[in-house]
Amino acid sequence: MKIDRENFWNTIEEWTDTKSDSLHLFGKYVEFHESILEEAKNFDGWNHTFDGENFSEELRNNITTLSGAPMDRWEYLLEIQFSGIEGQGLAPPDTDYWWTAPTIEDFPTVYKLMEKFPVFHNPVLSKLGAGHEILPHDHGPDKQFLYNMSLNEPEGSRQAIYPRGEYVADPGDMYRLDVHNFHAVKNGNETRYHLLFQGGRY
Repeated sequence: MKIDRENFWNTIEEWTDTKSDSLHLFGKYVEFHESILEEAKNFDGWNHTFDGENFSEELRNNITTLSGAPMDRWEYLLEIQFSGIEGQGLAPPDTDYWWTAPTIEDFPTVYKLMEKFPVFHNPVLSKLGAGHEILPHDHGPDKQFLYNMSLNEPEGSRQAIYPRGEYVADPGDMYRLDVHNFHAVKNGNETRYHLLFQGGRY
């Protein structure tokens, strides 16, 4: 079966393989997540997903290289995934979806986490509005991964990655996601905050 963004959710029961290692629980209830969540809720300098032209240099770098891509991929991201064009963007055009590259001034706890666990670096924070979604997408054909930490998990949320299927991300869970595979999110009843760190290619 060929999986694409149109049939991802409708065929999930057919392709789910719970033994797949496309999803790996890297850490359970990683400390600091509650403090980081409060910092995120108090922060007001978010950049909208479809406002890539105004991303800071650090945000462009951290998003582009999140799973090991070179910076020349930024133009593709800006034109396609962050375009807001119906049918090709990372999310529907009216999506309440925001990003920031956390600074030590606004997110001191993120930097405490990175100091304690040096494997985590080049952070990006995402904020997704209640009832909104991230459409099925991948990061290109090369085998690659990133780290994704759940800061909260709104009631009714669904997230899935091919071919592992749906999974639960409790607050504080840190997952390694193989993002050359299709993955997607349907958010639940409140704003969803996740913290991502750079992974790489393998």
